Amino acid sequence: MNSQTLLGAISLEKNDEYIKPWRIFYEDRDFFTPDILNGHAEIPAGVRIVFETTSPTITVEFAPSQAELEFDIEIDQHLLKTVIVHPGDSSFTMNNLSEKNKKIEIYLSQQERVSLKNVYIDDHADWGIHTSTRKKWLTYGSSITQCHAAESPSQTWPAITAKELDLDLICLGFSGQCQFEPMIARTIRDTPVDFISLSAGINTYGWNCYNHRTFQAIIIGFIKIIREKQPTVPIVLCSSIYGTFREETPNLVGFTLIEMRKQVKEVVDIFNKSGDNQIFYVDGLEILSAEHEHLLPDGLHPDAEGYKLMGRNFADAFKPYKGVN
Repeated sequence: MNSQTLLGAISLEKNDEYIKPWRIFYEDRDFFTPDILNGHAEIPAGVRIVFETTSPTITVEFAPSQAELEFDIEIDQHLLKTVIVHPGDSSFTMNNLSEKNKKIEIYLSQQERVSLKNVYIDDHADWGIHTSTRKKWLTYGSSITQCHAAESPSQTWPAITAKELDLDLICLGFSGQCQFEPMIARTIRDTPVDFISLSAGINTYGWNCYNHRTFQAIIIGFIKIIREKQPTVPIVLCSSIYGTFREETPNLVGFTLIEMRKQVKEVVDIFNKSGDNQIFYVDGLEILSAEHEHLLPDGLHPDAEGYKLMGRNFADAFKPYKGVN
């Protein structure tokens, strides 16, 4: 496996036995303080093994995990099966597949770390790299973008949106860690893509990281870093989806989500007025609003149906912008 068959990762850490996909440049991991995004950069949300084969049997080997792992198997973009691997197991096998040439896409867990070992096919079967003409889309966000509670790895909202818009996904959803750090801006800057979306607000609200003096400044600086190498790539800046009590209740630095949405929109206006017409705003309430509160069981994170709705709504929201340059 390499970068041609393991898609959606920023970098691959290799040793004599395993390949671990990372959603940052793992060589720089010590700079991602504190605690390397709390380990979330090693969880392969949106990462998938992609290839073509005529083999009726496929076996995937990986490092045993202390947790249950889920993998989604798609054939020619249709979900065939969600494989649930018990703690301590180190492989699974799919049998009785078509012997015709087909595109295999194996989504890795969006919940737990996965280190891969081998993928095996039948001895006399054909194998090849799947050549994609899709545009690459990178999305950055919080746990709502990592989608821990999605029905399965291919049912996260970014995966659903990518399928709807025929995009190759890179998901930088980091639970609790969407704080617009400069190191993430550098990661996005140094990852050539065709379309970028950024979600701003909910983790800043929860961690009380930025106040009225610093919130817009950190987002502007973040985008400016990206623009150093990707000056014309379309960027959609999204505000938070509906956040129950957070809408009108100030956090410790005096912010509400209502106020944050206004400031996120103002950031887009500032860039547009300065001549950057490739930055666009999407209001998070158009993606999931108060009428969908029943899809937020903890008052913050969508359930599986909520993520499916978000995927469809983001696809509609992004459609006008993904190919404008």
